[in-house]
Amino acid sequence: MPSLARRSFLLSSLALALTTTGCGFRLRGSVSLPFDTMYVNMPKNNRMAATIRRMLASGTSVQLVENAADAQAVLDLLGQTRNREVIALNTKGEAREYELTLRLTFRVASPDGDEYFPATTFSASREIAYNEEDYNSRDAEEALLYKEMQEELIIQLLNRLSTIKPHIHAY
Repeated sequence: MPSLARRSFLLSSLALALTTTGCGFRLRGSVSLPFDTMYVNMPKNNRMAATIRRMLASGTSVQLVENAADAQAVLDLLGQTRNREVIALNTKGEAREYELTLRLTFRVASPDGDEYFPATTFSASREIAYNEEDYNSRDAEEALLYKEMQEELIIQLLNRLSTIKPHIHAY
């Protein structure tokens, strides 16, 4: 029989999963981008890059190309940082609650280097309670929260990309 703490974690995880599926974190419909082709300048084996590529392919009309020279726009990931900061202590002075922060910095440019969208940082934060007895479940919850923040930031990025007014030249 699972411990009370494990059962509590499983129930809270289920509640979180059920609430986030209907809260707008999924791309609804298609986002119209001002480019026909785009190159995503990020490592192929990076999970976030894979998520960006998947969301661009499924949620926009842009065609992803394998070569920057063949693209009208190049999406560059300039930086990614994760931070965990103590925001509450228990009576013994030990960490009781953390704030997790994810920051992603992107830019969009032409293959020639003309910026369509200057370097911009998107950030998201979540709070997580710390319990020494649930160390393993805390790691799983932390990973889930970072994934949720990552998806939120990618959706913000796609929405912002739709506002770009590029100067695409016909040769």
